[in-house]
Amino acid sequence: MLNRRFLREKTLQALYAFYQSGSDDALVAEKNMVFGFHKLYELYIRLASVIVELNDFAQRRIEEGKQKYVPTEAEKNPNMRFVNNRVIQQLRTNPVFILKSNDYKISWKNEEELIRNLYQTMLKSASYQAYMDDMESSYEKDKAFICGFLKRKISNNSNLYHYFEEQSIFWTDDFDNVAFWLLKSLKNVEENSEILFSEDQFINVDDLDFAKRLFQQTLIHNEEYTPIIENYLTADWEIERTPLVDVLIIKMAITEMCNFPSIPIKVTLNEYIEIIKQFSTEKSRVFVNGLLNKLSEDFVKEGKIKKSGRGLI
Repeated sequence: MLNRRFLREKTLQALYAFYQSGSDDALVAEKNMVFGFHKLYELYIRLASVIVELNDFAQRRIEEGKQKYVPTEAEKNPNMRFVNNRVIQQLRTNPVFILKSNDYKISWKNEEELIRNLYQTMLKSASYQAYMDDMESSYEKDKAFICGFLKRKISNNSNLYHYFEEQSIFWTDDFDNVAFWLLKSLKNVEENSEILFSEDQFINVDDLDFAKRLFQQTLIHNEEYTPIIENYLTADWEIERTPLVDVLIIKMAITEMCNFPSIPIKVTLNEYIEIIKQFSTEKSRVFVNGLLNKLSEDFVKEGKIKKSGRGLI
């Protein structure tokens, strides 16, 4: 589920943190990077649990209404559409979700105000009213509602964002990404299938190996690549004055071109140009783009880049 660009970005952040810390223990830095990936999976499960907790909260409200001394007609005969939402029932009965929720000891008992506010946000939404008033009930409509609410209200909820931000430093920057991945999983689920919740489906062994190898190889070739980069710099771009993040992006790109034979050069160049857009300046983007293009052309001519497979150069 984690795409390669995201893995590259996280590797860049891990390398940047390592060099900024002044530590010489690269193994610890690598372990922290991998631990961060696993923490994202935990956030994925916890965010899914918010949906189940909202459903539980709605059920409790219905039971409380029925127990009133003089319940209203609506309280005596409540609309059960959200409570019986079939996608949420799939979610709450998913074996992996149940197992991981227990492993992470997920509980919202001390966060009732947060859940209550989110529930009230749902009640006030036009999509909820339309969903509850719809005379036709179907699995697809259940899915459309919960996916729409996740996209428009849960993923944009500042209180929920700050709650998770306070729980772990690993969740500060990736709440939006995890919400997107959960949305993707729910959109793809079918009525008679299981929602994808295993950790191997979230981040597989090949993805982890890619990130770890990219991290390791960039460190191994760090000193070797410094003078190579200096040869391509102009007087305005001395390496000592070049931002560390720019230097690391260049070194990661060189590492990938030279040490990952199955990845096409064009893919590497495109990926790191997109990454530098996020982590550096427009001026740096133009500079790094030109440098990497020239460097890759020279490396191919000199036989320093060897790719396996058709169309990989």
